Amino acid sequence: MPTYLQKAWTDSIDDVNISHVRTAIAETQQMDEEHAAFWVGTQEEEYILETDKSLDMMAVINGEPTKYRAADWNEVEFLYGLMLNEDYNALLGHFKR
Repeated sequence: MPTYLQKAWTDSIDDVNISHVRTAIAETQQMDEEHAAFWVGTQEEEYILETDKSLDMMAVINGEPTKYRAADWNEVEFLYGLMLNEDYNALLGHFKR
């Protein structure tokens, strides 16, 4: 499923891979609070995963928003890996723990 990555401070990127996510994580850690967020979504926006600098996350899966706070940036990267691998059930299960 085609994906995009949107950063609060710049244009979006299409056909996202994990290296794009790693770059967004590094940049988010350096941004001021106002612009320190990024998200990955599918083109139809059935699935969206958003993260801000304080590790607060939100997943929208089939229109259902779920909030979560990640333990660290490694967990954030792991969750985006699930998203990019289209493992939405595992992603939602992680958020519902």
